[in-house]
Amino acid sequence: MKEKIRQNVCESKDLKPFRFLSDDEKLLLLDHLECRSLPAGEVLWKEGAPSDSLVFIIHGQINMKKQTEFPGKEIIIGAYTAGSILGAASFLDSSPRPWTAKAYVDTQLGVLSRENFDHIIKNHPTLSLNLFKGMILTLSSRLRQSFERLSSIF
Repeated sequence: MKEKIRQNVCESKDLKPFRFLSDDEKLLLLDHLECRSLPAGEVLWKEGAPSDSLVFIIHGQINMKKQTEFPGKEIIIGAYTAGSILGAASFLDSSPRPWTAKAYVDTQLGVLSRENFDHIIKNHPTLSLNLFKGMILTLSSRLRQSFERLSSIF
């Protein structure tokens, strides 16, 4: 199983979330990731679903959609490609997913379950610290981009 994972999804060493990881830490993380293929048009999770995993996009694109106040109408609030972490904020505070995630094209993912994440925290403190750094980098970058988009409107 580990060899399949290593040969499959999680070989990518250029992922931004992994930039703080040593090669040994990357291999250790790979042992805890589930590889998943998501065909174009398939939903990864729906708005309101439990936040039970952290997702790394290896190849492809995921669009995030939010329901509007008008029934049946939604807006795309983000499009994420290879190198992105999905679901970090809701995963960290265990809140429901704030939007729907759907594959725009065929997409390859690495999925870290809450159980495996907790195992890493308990047994591999340096890896967990470096993984948190990558998550914080991702979240702060998105916040900066959101501020810039808002300021360009006004």
